Amino acid sequence: MTVAAIVVSYNRKDLLRRCLASLEAQGDVLDEIILVENGSTDGSPDMVREEFPSVTLCETGANLGGAGGFAFGLQLAIERGHAFGWLMDDDADPAPGSLARLVEVAQDSELRPGFIAASVTDDTGTAPNPGHPAIFDPDAEKQVRATAVGGVAVTQATFVGVLVDLGLARTMPLPYADFFIWLDDAEYTRRLASRSIGVYVPTSIVRHPAKPASAANPDMAGRLFYYVRNHIWLSKLYEGAGAWEGSAVVKALRVIGFALRMFPDSRSKKTWASALVRGLWEGLARNPRPVMPGEFTPTGSISGRG
Repeated sequence: MTVAAIVVSYNRKDLLRRCLASLEAQGDVLDEIILVENGSTDGSPDMVREEFPSVTLCETGANLGGAGGFAFGLQLAIERGHAFGWLMDDDADPAPGSLARLVEVAQDSELRPGFIAASVTDDTGTAPNPGHPAIFDPDAEKQVRATAVGGVAVTQATFVGVLVDLGLARTMPLPYADFFIWLDDAEYTRRLASRSIGVYVPTSIVRHPAKPASAANPDMAGRLFYYVRNHIWLSKLYEGAGAWEGSAVVKALRVIGFALRMFPDSRSKKTWASALVRGLWEGLARNPRPVMPGEFTPTGSISGRG
């Protein structure tokens, strides 16, 4: 059984350096580090080549977003024959031994989880990160199975330290690259859990910077488009509703309410309105495109371990 870490990076060189150093410190349990470099302009690729020559560096040549980056990284890990992929952003900082604990759970032949989620904390490693909660699974049978390995059954998790079964992943579409940012992890882990079981392991720690309370309702500017559209897409994908009925419309009304609360703090009212209207239209009228492993074809180059 082999494990590849899959890191997606964009213009956070110092945090990326810390992340890669922590990954290398995981020891022999980690077989390869795949870095999907999303077109950084801060010198990150050169730093990786100089300081972490064993890392497989995938330069996309463009910003694919977190969603496209993880789709690319998962596809590469599958093509290279790895059994599991350990996903995280470049600002994640896995604690020593965190992967080994996840692998223990992954090796349980009876449990066979689709994903195993680490506990995401703040930078100190002691307090939970409120921005990355795993969602409790109400299925009693799954809870019994998860408890047997010291975990908790969950229906979804974040792409911060989540270990994915690539045997299962190769049978279904990759994370939807069309999401670009936000909710691609919720959608993909839900899909994995629906076909198997998701397990949260509190003794595996991945540190991740927590947003300050003052940033609770920031001006998203143009990124409001992704927030609105992706929430509607997620509702359509998992509630089975058509574009103009049921839960999709309910979700649309809720994100409109969220956007209205943000309006007074928006620096550009024109940008706010454009992002909201485009997000509603694309969310209700369109759907993300499913792409199977082997069919995702971004341009770019791969170096390092090759």
